[in-house]
Amino acid sequence: MRKFLITKFVCSKCGGNLQLTYDTPRGAGRYAEGEPTGADMVQQLVSIEPCECTTRPLDEMRRAASVLLGMSGFSRTGA
Repeated sequence: MRKFLITKFVCSKCGGNLQLTYDTPRGAGRYAEGEPTGADMVQQLVSIEPCECTTRPLDEMRRAASVLLGMSGFSRTGA
């Protein structure tokens, strides 16, 4: 009999599949209390693209600000 270990990354809001990305952070956040210290440890980082349902409100606000300010190509920096 075959056995498989399957890991799926899904959005906690909509349940859709999330996509891996190559844009990895330079380091992970702080360790939680009680994590191993003073020992050999391997840390795996998995970077995942944000789900469209979580980024949609920000994109809509950017478009609205662009219209209100009369700017084409409104960016995060406001330039």
